[in-house]
Amino acid sequence: MGEQIFKRCAACHTIDKGGPNGIGPNLHGAVGRAVAALPNFAYSPALRAKGGVWDAAALDVYLKSPRQAVPGNRMSFAGIPEAAERAALILYLAEQK
Repeated sequence: MGEQIFKRCAACHTIDKGGPNGIGPNLHGAVGRAVAALPNFAYSPALRAKGGVWDAAALDVYLKSPRQAVPGNRMSFAGIPEAAERAALILYLAEQK
């Protein structure tokens, strides 16, 4: 289910190890990575100022409503309101290491 949900993200993000950034950063290894940590991606000032680590709890809040979680970030995605879908996506992302 998580891989299917990731297809919503694939317009802007890649997931392959060593893959390029798209409009958004490559998400391979994102779970457990520091927020705004890829050196070759131009994150918004709002996301750079967020700090922290992309753990399951932080991703759940962010994926529910990115604009509400980090006001001023550039991600135009509206979010995933369904908790089960967010959980499946986070598990899929966690497997991509």
